[in-house]
Amino acid sequence: MCLELMNNMADTDAQTSNIFFQQFYIPILQDVFFVLTDSDHKAGFKSQAMLLSRMFYFIESGKVQNPIYTPEQAPLGTSNKEFLQEYVANLLQNAFKNLQEIQIKQFVVGLFAFNDDFNKFKTHLRDFLISLKEFSGDNADLYAEEREQALRDAKAAERDRAMRVGGLLKPSEMDQEDEL
Repeated sequence: MCLELMNNMADTDAQTSNIFFQQFYIPILQDVFFVLTDSDHKAGFKSQAMLLSRMFYFIESGKVQNPIYTPEQAPLGTSNKEFLQEYVANLLQNAFKNLQEIQIKQFVVGLFAFNDDFNKFKTHLRDFLISLKEFSGDNADLYAEEREQALRDAKAAERDRAMRVGGLLKPSEMDQEDEL
């Protein structure tokens, strides 16, 4: 729902869009990072990654034109990209004292570099989360989508193999089209 709201706001008239992003971009970003890095919310990884990807895309592409920061947060004339890079780096550094500055910088650069390719973005995000000590336990939920797809592919391959050999499938397991 939040992703749909962000997409709709990005596509609306410039005045409304700019007001919305100036008011809500940073609070939404903070909340998404908070939930994403909370080990109790691993199951929502895909939707959180998609939302973050779009948010960084909006900044990278220039879709958000007015500053997303207040005059107290950055000097006038600072680009949204520069501000966001610094802001996210500081946010993560303060939240995860165990991370080195270079790890955070590389992660932040990747957020902008991969925002137009969701699979790369998701992998980059997952790799970062796994590097956090809070996520050193069971990371299975982060791979749930890939596991489900592999299971579907394996079932389809087994069914195809069984269809090629007469008598391996029960008549009730065959589709109407298979019988013809």
